[in-house]
Amino acid sequence: MALVVYDRVQETTTTSGTGSVTLLGAVSGFQSFAVVGNSNTTYYTITDGAAWEVGIGTYSTSGPTLARTTVLSNSNGNTSPITLSGGLAQVFVTYTAEKSVNLDASDNVTPLGTIASGTWQGTTVGVSYGGTGVTASSGGNSVVLRDTNQNTSLNNIFRNITSTVSAAGTTVLTAASSFTQVLTGTLAQTYQLPDATTLINGASFQFNNNSTGLLTIVNNGSGAVASVAAGGATQLFLTSTSTANGTWDTHGFLPENILWGTNSLYLNTDVITGGTWNGGTIGTAYGGTGLTTFTSGGALYATSTSSLTSGTLPVASGGTGNSSYTDGQLLIGNSTGNTLTKASLTAGTGISITPGSGSISIASTVTSGVTITNDTSTATALYPTFTSATSGSVSGLNVTSTKLTFVPTTGTFTVPNIEASNGMIVNSKTVATSYSIPAGSNALAAGPITVSGGATVTIPSGSRWVVL
Repeated sequence: MALVVYDRVQETTTTSGTGSVTLLGAVSGFQSFAVVGNSNTTYYTITDGAAWEVGIGTYSTSGPTLARTTVLSNSNGNTSPITLSGGLAQVFVTYTAEKSVNLDASDNVTPLGTIASGTWQGTTVGVSYGGTGVTASSGGNSVVLRDTNQNTSLNNIFRNITSTVSAAGTTVLTAASSFTQVLTGTLAQTYQLPDATTLINGASFQFNNNSTGLLTIVNNGSGAVASVAAGGATQLFLTSTSTANGTWDTHGFLPENILWGTNSLYLNTDVITGGTWNGGTIGTAYGGTGLTTFTSGGALYATSTSSLTSGTLPVASGGTGNSSYTDGQLLIGNSTGNTLTKASLTAGTGISITPGSGSISIASTVTSGVTITNDTSTATALYPTFTSATSGSVSGLNVTSTKLTFVPTTGTFTVPNIEASNGMIVNSKTVATSYSIPAGSNALAAGPITVSGGATVTIPSGSRWVVL
């Protein structure tokens, strides 16, 4: 259905009411509405000589009729259809004031509505007239167009940079912030990312830390996202805009003095050309260990000029060669194999040794003095001892020999012979208690001798008691 306008189109109608009007044929000297075409619309005027109506009507060959589709104005001052009485009325095509385009007093066109289709002087509408100037993307100063896959081809994109001097503060970014953020200065600085709901997935920011401090990146809720050390650079990609914090994917860049070559990695002036990472063990010749497993609690040490192992550190590497001990054990140098041997102390005479957890207690078992008792119950021969001192502390005790004995129960003192160095042997003048001369022995005493009452002296058969 199209809107068309034709010159000198007029018919009559005798329709009553406010509905569609039935057309009765062209007035002499005019065309019929048939030129409008079935189902097309046109601007119309209806008047019965007193009332009038202007609007947009839809023509139908059935009838034929003109539907009063949209009323633009009428003699009643509103946009409702007027009521026809059924008398003869005129219906004709008109150019309505409401839809007309005219030059104003300054020869300018009055404001236009939406142009659904049109051609600008038969050519492209230029930029100076509010157009694009192009129908395809080519050449300088042209408009970038997307293809059917929503892709655009171009040589390069130069993105804006914002440089900030670090001040131990927080730089808050928004959707309008520059793609590249450069930090300079000597202090640490925090960058807060924009509200992710104001961005689109794939939005990206790059951070270049040219300061000597730490650059910290947080999301819109101040949650940690990334840290960029001095001299480093990082680029962030937004992968989800479902929350203000968003989901950010971060990737760090290699510093400028780290370069890739053909099968080699340049670290400043050093070159790695023969290493395999995550595909094999890095050997000692390339600064690795050559190992993929280690002993729990063990040490890493060299077993030759080109190999390392993990385990208990041996003596040759400055260790002990041992991994377990018992309480009180010591490590003793052993010239056999130049090793350390675990050993415990052995107690000597008069010494006690008590091992502990990380300690050794050593004590003397010799008492500090000698206890003297009156022994009258022992019936067997004892051996008298002699001390090395006559006063003070006793430093030693010596047993004479088995030739000198003493029996406490009888008081018998037995020696092979008695030598009186002063020329006298002294005995008591009184036998105070009963006494039996041992069988096979004689007794000698210097008299006179008195035997106390109740006491007796028993002389065995064949023995004698001589009193001089």
